[in-house]
Amino acid sequence: MSSELEPVQDEALDLAAAEVRADAIDLQALVGALAARLEDALPGFVQVRRRKVGGFRSKQTEVQSIAVGVGDQRFELARTPGGFECTRHAVVRGITLKREQRPVAEWLQEVVAAVTLQAAVGEQQRIALEQLIR
Repeated sequence: MSSELEPVQDEALDLAAAEVRADAIDLQALVGALAARLEDALPGFVQVRRRKVGGFRSKQTEVQSIAVGVGDQRFELARTPGGFECTRHAVVRGITLKREQRPVAEWLQEVVAAVTLQAAVGEQQRIALEQLIR
């Protein structure tokens, strides 16, 4: 993974979060859209696992899981027989110390907040390094 986050497009993440909260009926399609937006906004920090559906020649896929690693937190959304399960993990040196299950809407808000905070910290570090080099 890269050590510094790319500038995050907060509007795209907020839009994805709002879409998932707005319509739980078509959650599968919305999770697919969220996965694509997260992959675009956070390359190297997001892992999306997909599975082919619809037969041998089908190009159709569905999202099985999304994992977002931000600092000492890991956010996971995974398909279960009853829908989707969202969790937040406190991670230290690659080991999960605490795992908390979250509702989808709350999970999305926490992901957006963590990514936004990490992007701000990364920007402050970049500015400090530029000033140090001058």
